[in-house]
Amino acid sequence: MKTTLKINYIAAAMAICLVSAGCVKNFVEINTNPNNSNTASPQSLIGPLLLSTLNNTLTRNFRINNELMQVTVTTADSREFHRYEIRPAESEYMWRNWYLALTNVRDIYTSAAAGQQPGYQTYQGISLILDAWISSLLTDMFGDVPYFDSNKGRDFIITAKFDAQPAIYADLFQKLDSANQLLKLGALPETDDVRALDPIYNTDPNLWRRFGNSLYLRLLLRVAHKEELDAIDKIKEMIDINPGEYPLFRSNADNAILLYTGQQPYITAFHTARDFDFNGDKGYAEFFINNLLTLNDPRLPILATQATLGVYSGMQSGYPRGSVPQRESTLHAPMKSNSRLGGNMMNYGELQLLLAEAALKGYIDKDPTAYYRNGVYAGVEFWDAEIDDTYFDNPAANFAEADTDNEKLKMIHFQKYLTLLFTDFQQWYEYRRTGALDLYRGPGLENNGQMPSRLNYPIIVQSLNKANYDAAVAAMGGDSINEKVWWQRQ
Repeated sequence: MKTTLKINYIAAAMAICLVSAGCVKNFVEINTNPNNSNTASPQSLIGPLLLSTLNNTLTRNFRINNELMQVTVTTADSREFHRYEIRPAESEYMWRNWYLALTNVRDIYTSAAAGQQPGYQTYQGISLILDAWISSLLTDMFGDVPYFDSNKGRDFIITAKFDAQPAIYADLFQKLDSANQLLKLGALPETDDVRALDPIYNTDPNLWRRFGNSLYLRLLLRVAHKEELDAIDKIKEMIDINPGEYPLFRSNADNAILLYTGQQPYITAFHTARDFDFNGDKGYAEFFINNLLTLNDPRLPILATQATLGVYSGMQSGYPRGSVPQRESTLHAPMKSNSRLGGNMMNYGELQLLLAEAALKGYIDKDPTAYYRNGVYAGVEFWDAEIDDTYFDNPAANFAEADTDNEKLKMIHFQKYLTLLFTDFQQWYEYRRTGALDLYRGPGLENNGQMPSRLNYPIIVQSLNKANYDAAVAAMGGDSINEKVWWQRQ
């Protein structure tokens, strides 16, 4: 009887832990033999963690983000994202995968701290940056989430409370500040084969530091309109007052991107898919194609097929039920193996456009036009295309002195929209923050024509962590897809 009860307890704990706030895969072994440590070396966790997380977000970028943000439109009439309809079951996939990733991220920090080897502070810094990256994805998707007590299955905290988004953001900023100082201490005394276990930066602390600070700016700008965290003061410190203490990306060579090699294990989530499975039930949206045509943008032929000879055209987003339009331009089938597809965490083009917005709004004492142009050049270069200054003769790209700040902000954000292609949910997050894209409004929009503001909490969390779920919903004001997260509220 005692054995049965113990097994049932562990099984129940496993189930709750998985869906409530970040379980560990070897939960039973760890919790039945506390004297046996299964902690992996920090360097061995980085590659698998990045590959899994990026591929998981890529599949949902295609499924959800691209449909909401009118990059693509599905021909599957029952898939309603482009109509602003999101079914509750959609929440579970990213919730589960992001929390599982956080277990490994925090194990990197713990293992590095316990290793007591010279230079292991580099792995602690990397862990803090990855923690801020994944945790920001979670809170920007859902709002208040388990954070401070999440991923503590080893301590039998299996129904973690939900934390308020301002407190989460404040802690993310502390982690990025700490990472900046840890990585400042210098390189690891590692061999080439050990450094190569990091597929992003080859364990270069200086490049990780540049990524951490660039990510810091992304998150600071996201909450700059909220007074609680003094984000504008921090942005000014990083750019105007003490830039030497906060190195940033210098070019596309510094991008935080996993460049897929096409060889195992570094292949995209779609690498082995049939062409139809990759591209057969979707086409590019009118908004995407029409804006690139207006700009005469050289990325268009790289990203899209011609609908008919010499003609690019897109599908209507938000079409009515039962009226599926004909596919027009599509993704090139070979893109499923493109080294840049889905491996982008953050790039130089995005950073420059963040700085352009900060300068335009007066947060920093810099020229927004120079940042804007740098961002456009970098975004085009990212896809191995080229432009020259004549690109900016086009009124849609000009950023002229006579343009209003609102017109300039829209130009910044459309170019950022392009730099964020196939990058988790950043296009959607940025649109929710600014509304600075003139997305088309299809005749079949549901949800009262309102862009969803978040995903609802997973259904299974609602049942297995009910007390904390109820408290979170009360604090948020509801659990609908239209409930605005903290930084969306004015």
